[in-house]
Amino acid sequence: MLLLRLLRSRGDLNIRTVIALSSMSAIATTLVLVVVNLASDQVQEHKVNFQLLLMMVVSLAGYMWAQHKSDLMVSSEVETMLHEYRVRLFDQVRKAGPDVLAKVGQGSVHAAITTEMQTISNSLPIVLNGVQQVVLVVCVGFYLAWLSIFAFVMLAILVAIAGFIHIHRINRVNAATRISEDDEAQLFGGLNDLLSGFKEVKMNTRRRDALVANLSERSKRTSEAKAVTKAQWSRESASIQLAFYVMMAAMVFIVPIFTSDYHDVAVQVTTATMFLIGPIGTVIMTVPSFNQAETSLGRIVELEANLSGVIDAQQTEIRDKSSDKSDADARAGNLSDWHQQIDEIALNDVCFAYRSSTNGFSVGPVNARFKRGEITFISGGNGAGKSTIIALLTGLRDVDSGSITINAQTLVPTDMQSYRDCFATVLSDYHLFSELYGIDDLDEDKVNALLHEMEVDDKVTLDGLAFSTTLLSQGQRKRLALIAARLENKPVLVLDEWAADQDPHFRKVFYEEILPAMRDRGKVIICVTHDDRWFHIANQVCHVRDGIIDVVRDQ
Repeated sequence: MLLLRLLRSRGDLNIRTVIALSSMSAIATTLVLVVVNLASDQVQEHKVNFQLLLMMVVSLAGYMWAQHKSDLMVSSEVETMLHEYRVRLFDQVRKAGPDVLAKVGQGSVHAAITTEMQTISNSLPIVLNGVQQVVLVVCVGFYLAWLSIFAFVMLAILVAIAGFIHIHRINRVNAATRISEDDEAQLFGGLNDLLSGFKEVKMNTRRRDALVANLSERSKRTSEAKAVTKAQWSRESASIQLAFYVMMAAMVFIVPIFTSDYHDVAVQVTTATMFLIGPIGTVIMTVPSFNQAETSLGRIVELEANLSGVIDAQQTEIRDKSSDKSDADARAGNLSDWHQQIDEIALNDVCFAYRSSTNGFSVGPVNARFKRGEITFISGGNGAGKSTIIALLTGLRDVDSGSITINAQTLVPTDMQSYRDCFATVLSDYHLFSELYGIDDLDEDKVNALLHEMEVDDKVTLDGLAFSTTLLSQGQRKRLALIAARLENKPVLVLDEWAADQDPHFRKVFYEEILPAMRDRGKVIICVTHDDRWFHIANQVCHVRDGIIDVVRDQ
């Protein structure tokens, strides 16, 4: 079993110690039952035995200590294990490229880090408690056998039958639960369409009616599925209770028929049987929790293996490409001064094709030069390949052929992360982070000055290492993203259609004031834009058509 193998492999978790503590807890609980039975006999004789009272106190203290210690050991180690899985997945996502995430699926990563790990975290304490209850059932079973072998055998048979029926039926309940969860997921997907596409829905009555009707149907299916699931759980709970009552009836009405001296221990046997009701119910309910934890862990392990496999293949390809070039051919000097000064970046006959593309879209050969202290505008129609060229330029995608050079020195694949670290970007599909991650020695005065320059200081302030709010218009969010990019103080700034969401006033400010000021600070500035009104601001304009730069105009 995957879960057991994983727990056994944990160096900090001693399985034998956990088993010993669980056994101690179960034995202490059984002693409580024995003491109660002995004391009840003495009460009938109007006696009180303080030795039995002391034994009960000691048993309860032992139970509390062992239970707490075992729970603490396992829960702490399980959470540490999940933390390590999360960190490894974070690191793998960090290493992954766009193609890796597309192949594995972002939804799988999100589900593994949230839903699957939450399932394991919630299920394992139940599983641990179930293991403890198994030991308790065994201990009480021995005590019951000591009182009456016949009662023990009958109870064991009834428990086995009830457990088999319950586990068989619970699988059907779990299947119904999964169906209801799938229906609910579809309902949430449709709800996202309603919320995210609110404007489109508002503008089309037929679309609105069809969407609402679809949501209503999905909601109905979800409600019906959940109602069926709850009804099945209700019947199952009632069946379990009925099984326990049958056990009680068997102890009182059936066992005495087949034994002659049962009346001497009838009260003790009945008490022990009642005592077993809770542990047996817990053990039966542990099975689905264990299956859920095992399934979730299997999905996490499978995802980690898939990510590792794809990333290892990616790294192997990078090493192979790097080994194909000698150091003498790869570079003419030392590239360790990238962050100090970049004078020129050049794309030389760069080609790239999407491997998964159905239409075989490709770009190249692309030739372009971007110089320090200059502004380059990249223009072109939709689908011309501008964003792909930007992805190649910034190192987000690996070139299939050709080369990228910095200061006339050719990059090799092992240089790419250092190369990417030279860029500050606000791409078309940018993400505005809630905090200013990775910016050391944050100057509050500088941030306030940038907020004022970008004309959002009346809406946003600096709150520690984060903006006070990001709930702004699209244009204002892009201004915050540009502030974050400028605070990174990288030698190269790349903006993809940044001005498209700005109002006419600030678009003018951006082109005529902000861009020239950054150029004067010695930055390499590259902007994808259609605003030909301000093409004269740029030092060169590159026009992209069908995946190549067919016009380069120096201003």
